[in-house]
Amino acid sequence: MDCPITAKYQPALTCFSTPNQHRILQYLAALAARQYTSLTLNAVVRALPTLLRLLPRKRQVVLTEDLTQTTAQDISAFITAMQASGLAPSTMNTKVSLLAGFFEYLREEGQMTQQPVLRRRHRLLTPTVLPKPIPDADLAGFFQVVDSVRDRLIFLFMLRCGLRVSEVCALTWDAIDLDADTVRINRGKGQVDRIVYLSPDVKRTLAVWQAHHTPGVYLFPSPKRHRAHLFRSQINVLMDQYLAAAGLTRHYSPHCLRHTFATHLLNAGVSLEVLKELMGHHSISLTLRYAQLYDDTKKHQYETAMANIAQRQAIRRRS
Repeated sequence: MDCPITAKYQPALTCFSTPNQHRILQYLAALAARQYTSLTLNAVVRALPTLLRLLPRKRQVVLTEDLTQTTAQDISAFITAMQASGLAPSTMNTKVSLLAGFFEYLREEGQMTQQPVLRRRHRLLTPTVLPKPIPDADLAGFFQVVDSVRDRLIFLFMLRCGLRVSEVCALTWDAIDLDADTVRINRGKGQVDRIVYLSPDVKRTLAVWQAHHTPGVYLFPSPKRHRAHLFRSQINVLMDQYLAAAGLTRHYSPHCLRHTFATHLLNAGVSLEVLKELMGHHSISLTLRYAQLYDDTKKHQYETAMANIAQRQAIRRRS
C-alpha cells in the first residue's frame, strides 16, 4: 500500500469498514500510479461517502461494510437522491462516472462480478449550454474595482492566458519564462501539457507582484498554514466580492474569464486549431463545444454570406 496515499486519504474514509478502506486506498494508489492528478483522487474520496449518505439507511449499513455489494438499484437510488437535492445533470454524471471507475476496478480485480453503473440506465442527458463570456462593459466594471495586485493578476491569468482556476492556484514561479513571455502548464486537465503566452498587461502586473512578493515556490501562496497555495473556493469568494463591489447583478464564475479568453481570440481571428492548443484540449471537438464563435465574428460571417446570396439571386433575376 502506498504510504503517502494512506496518510493523505484514510482520515476521510473512516465512515467505511477497514476492508472497504483498503479497497478504496488500493484504487487511489492505482490511479496515482497512472499519473491521475490529486484533483481526481480527491473527487473519488468525496464521491464514495456521498453515495453512502444519500442511500436508504438499510443500504447504508450494507455498503458501509462491503462496497462490493453495490447494485444497479443503489446507483438509481443515488441518482434520485441527487436530483432531489437539486444537483445539475452534469455534476451527477461526474459523480456517477467516478463511481463507475471505482467499481470497474473492483470488477477487474475479481472482487465484483458485475458493474453496478449501467450506462444506458444511469447516464443523464445534459443540455448543451453555450459558453458564458463576460460582456466588455461588465468586464471593465469588474476590473475597475479589483484594487489588489495579487487578485488582479489571478484574474488576468484566466482572461489573457486562458488558465483554469486550478491552474492559477497551483502556478509556480519556475513555470514562468519572462525572457520568452511564456508560462508552462504541466499536467493540466487530462494530463495535457501546454505553453501559453504573457500579454503586456499580465507582464506589467506580474512585475509589480514579483517586486513586492516574498520569493517562494507558488505565485499565490495560501494564507492558511495547512495549504501550500490558494484553492478554488478562495478565488470563487474573491470573484463574488468584486462582482458585488462593481454592482454587477448577473453572476459570473471565475471560469467565465476563460470562456471570455476563448471568445475574444476567436473573434480576433485565431483559428480553432491554435485555440485548442492554448486551451489545453485533447481534441478540437472540445474546443468546438467550449468556445463557439460569438458576436462580431458570427454576425460578420452571417452578413457576408447573406450579401453573397442576395448578389447571386440578383444576377439570376437579371439573366
